[in-house]
Amino acid sequence: MINAPLKSDPSRLLRYRDSIYASDLLVCAVAYFDFFTFLKDSSRTFDEICENFETDSRPIDVMLSLFLAMGLIKKAGREYKLTDISREYLVSDSPESLVPYYASLKNRPQCKEFQGVLKTGRPSGWSSKEDGIDWLEAMREGRFADDFTSAMDSRGAFLAQELAEHIDLRKKFSLLDVAGGSGVYACSISHRYRHLNTAVLEIPPVDKAAQRSIASKGMSGRVKVIAGDMFKDIPKGYEVHLFAHVFHDWDVDSVRKLAANSFSGLAPGGSIVVFDAHLNANKSGPLTVAEYSCLLMHSTEGRCYSTKEIGEILQKAGFTGITVTKVAAERSMIIGNKI
Repeated sequence: MINAPLKSDPSRLLRYRDSIYASDLLVCAVAYFDFFTFLKDSSRTFDEICENFETDSRPIDVMLSLFLAMGLIKKAGREYKLTDISREYLVSDSPESLVPYYASLKNRPQCKEFQGVLKTGRPSGWSSKEDGIDWLEAMREGRFADDFTSAMDSRGAFLAQELAEHIDLRKKFSLLDVAGGSGVYACSISHRYRHLNTAVLEIPPVDKAAQRSIASKGMSGRVKVIAGDMFKDIPKGYEVHLFAHVFHDWDVDSVRKLAANSFSGLAPGGSIVVFDAHLNANKSGPLTVAEYSCLLMHSTEGRCYSTKEIGEILQKAGFTGITVTKVAAERSMIIGNKI
């Protein structure tokens, strides 16, 4: 039932699921890279860390944000250095070293997978499935697309209601939910703002899953589905483009492309709404988001971006009046306007 009152807040249940890969990344950094010992004698810049370990920048970005949020490293200017707890317990030659304790888990499949992701930047199989394909390729398969869309729909049952309550669309008349998955966000917003002309843009075969999901909610007459590729063309003329949990699946160049496509397609006076789990401006937390970013880095081409990063991307695309609003479960809404 759309927008039925919720009896409790499931935020901590979402975190248990979303944080599941974070500990494996820590084990990998300790066991395979001896990362904290590398920082023992001197602080290092981001580029120096990537160069020393011969790693890709995207996963290192995620790893450093995690360790900052965990309080295992700190940043001074452009350089990263150890905190007292990591110097005492995570350096190999420390008398109190826990490195062997962590290394005893290094053969966990996820730890080995992270070693590969850190080196290459390429995502591993979704859910660590043996001989699996990454999330993007898997989404082209009908059965996986159905299952994944259903999974995101279940999460959206809570988050879509929260978003609908925080977004003000009283003066807007049309909304396009870009890569809207099951359509749960479009349905919830359309239920609250009944004057809206609302549609979901999805690539095949996800568009069919969206149609079935929207029908199951009794919203087929209110929310239509458009089959299309958001990287090629976003239908023009809508006043609002919603990207709910979309940007975090893609690398930064792809996110820039999506922001540019949105600006081009929006009607004059329109707005882009980016709803996602965002890091703070200096990318040192929240810990919940830094943990979630580990899962995304492992299995997709993306990561969790900071509010500052998204704001700068939107401004470069031409958007003005950028605002950030906290919503629920460490999710926030970033809005930019097309003058």
